[in-house]
Amino acid sequence: MTVEGASSAGSGNARPGATSGPAPLALYETSVRHSRSGPIRHDVYARSYWWLVDVDQLQVDGRGVAGLPGFPAWTTRLASIRPADLDIGSVPSFGAALRRKVAELAARENSQWDRTLDVEGPALLACTGRVAGAGFDPLSVVWLHSASGEPVAVLAVVRNTYGGLHHYLLRPDARGRAEVPKSFMVSPFHDGEGRYVLDVPPPGDELYVGIRLEREGEPDFLASVSGTKQAATPKTLIGLALRRPIEPVAVSAKIRAHGVYLWARGLRVHPVPESDTSAGREAPGVPPAPRGPVTAMFALGTRWILAAVAGGMSVRIEYPDGRVLGAGRHSPNAPRMIIHRPSEFHSRVGRYASIGLGESYMAGEWTSPDMPALLAEFADRQATLVPRPLRMLRGLYIPRPPQATGGDKANARRNISSHYDLSNAFFALFLDETMTYSSALFPAVPRRRGRLGEDGGPTSHEVGTPTFAELAPAQEAKIDALLDAAGVRAGTRLLEIGTGWGELCLRAARRGAQVVSVTLSEAQRELAQRRADDAGLGENVAVQLCDYRDVEGEFDAVISVEMIEAVGLEYLGEYFAAIDRVLAPGGKAALQAILMDDERVRTTRNNYTWMHKYIFPGGRIPSIEAIEGALNQTRLRLGARTHFGIHYAETLRLWEDRFTARAGEVRALGFDDTFVRMWRFYLQYCEAGFRSGYLDVAQLVVERDR
Repeated sequence: MTVEGASSAGSGNARPGATSGPAPLALYETSVRHSRSGPIRHDVYARSYWWLVDVDQLQVDGRGVAGLPGFPAWTTRLASIRPADLDIGSVPSFGAALRRKVAELAARENSQWDRTLDVEGPALLACTGRVAGAGFDPLSVVWLHSASGEPVAVLAVVRNTYGGLHHYLLRPDARGRAEVPKSFMVSPFHDGEGRYVLDVPPPGDELYVGIRLEREGEPDFLASVSGTKQAATPKTLIGLALRRPIEPVAVSAKIRAHGVYLWARGLRVHPVPESDTSAGREAPGVPPAPRGPVTAMFALGTRWILAAVAGGMSVRIEYPDGRVLGAGRHSPNAPRMIIHRPSEFHSRVGRYASIGLGESYMAGEWTSPDMPALLAEFADRQATLVPRPLRMLRGLYIPRPPQATGGDKANARRNISSHYDLSNAFFALFLDETMTYSSALFPAVPRRRGRLGEDGGPTSHEVGTPTFAELAPAQEAKIDALLDAAGVRAGTRLLEIGTGWGELCLRAARRGAQVVSVTLSEAQRELAQRRADDAGLGENVAVQLCDYRDVEGEFDAVISVEMIEAVGLEYLGEYFAAIDRVLAPGGKAALQAILMDDERVRTTRNNYTWMHKYIFPGGRIPSIEAIEGALNQTRLRLGARTHFGIHYAETLRLWEDRFTARAGEVRALGFDDTFVRMWRFYLQYCEAGFRSGYLDVAQLVVERDR
């Protein structure tokens, strides 16, 4: 490979020790030093070991792992190298991936590399590698050579404590020294100013890599690695592993303890720029996969648990190396989970549970051609996915909801706006013409676990499941059922809590009702009122931007469609007290509510999930028991109820199909690929909940005590 528009640093700049062919694998027993001369003097010293290897000798397996050339496969547990750790992509040829990254960097820095950069020769990588899957490598260095063996450039890969990563493409002088402006924040105790002076002489019997931060008027900071060459044999590796079995963890712990000490001494901490924390992300808006020794333990636990429970599940969990887990591994029609980047997937799920599962999908680390059926299988195993001892510790690793997402008045409007005010044009892309964003009520639907039509099965149409053309009539049927249950007719004073985009207002007004509808979404209020005005029903419909707790007046009927989930469990009493206060004697309230089993509600009531973080902040799904408990504080009692959860699964299927078909139009509105994956996961995740029976939906009639 040659890079057009880059200059050769090879001629006239050769350094002693340049090689003309692949270098033998080398192992260096090293000393790591961090030295700070002020304002607080402090030194860190640790032992480690580094590898030097020609990247063209590294072949990446299906797990994204490269073992050491010539070493038995089992030694990858003690030492392995991953392209992902250098952020160079992951292809079978490590060398091709690295040179492609160098080409990108040279093109980006065209002013410095103004002629052809020949990097076809040996590319020698020095790094610590991973031990038992765990890695801590703040700096990796690659010496790049031309096809004739001349040294031409050095690539330094720098990492920070926030999971970010940055590449510096260097042109060292004859001494192996190069200077570059600092463009990446590594330590919280240094801001983004200054210059790096890097010493990267080519390795021989001795290895030395040094990086010094120089800032005007400030003491220098120096970090270095130095070592002596050892025989690169399995015997030497085993000896080092026995002497220092947790080498990456130990070095990481020392450096972090050093940071805590400096912080306790009062050294100023600088805020990290967003660009530095997001470096190396696969998807904008998704936090980088967590790293570190604690995460490594969680990731290992995830692998064990997944392997254990998959044997009893009718699924196929497919890994890049060809491994297939699950009782459905011999069935091509079984729901498939295709894991593309196992390390990141296990780290996210192990560290952040359900949040990690969704973020991993958003980052493209796994996919599924039939996610609802796959997640329905997981929902069935919800109670046993995590061993009982770990379930008892859920409070230690499952985060609590942020206080700012509670259902009080101060937060409620922000919570609603964050979802419903994305844009009316966006929701119009996948909803039917009624713009109804709640479960439809179809004449009949078959109960199915997952979608059909995948892997050669019959299509949905062939088995008689609803089509998108049937969605609008089913939404109208749902609304009419609620209006009938509440007794809405000509002259009825109707309060609607949660407007949506106005279809219920229109149908109630056409019956002759006087409708007041309240919402906290400005976008919904504007469109719903305009639809009523355009239909000539404006005199019968008043859409107000108002919290349900602030409604005044008396109404013959109250209807609320899938609004109760946004209230929050601790505010159910206020919600029903507000209905009780405005409902006229003899009046009825009709609610459509998403429901969950009461035991699950009580178990998860304080959990903070992926759905809260990305879709519905502050949302909580109630149980029938929770609703009855809140009603007991009022004059209201629960009457007739109709359950139709499978109808919601079909509604969500139709929405997701249409959303996927119009994903290009979603992007045209300004939403990126990560957002598209996020919404596909949300719609299919919910479909799985209803299809498995983990979630339900019902229309409930609420009446006054006689």
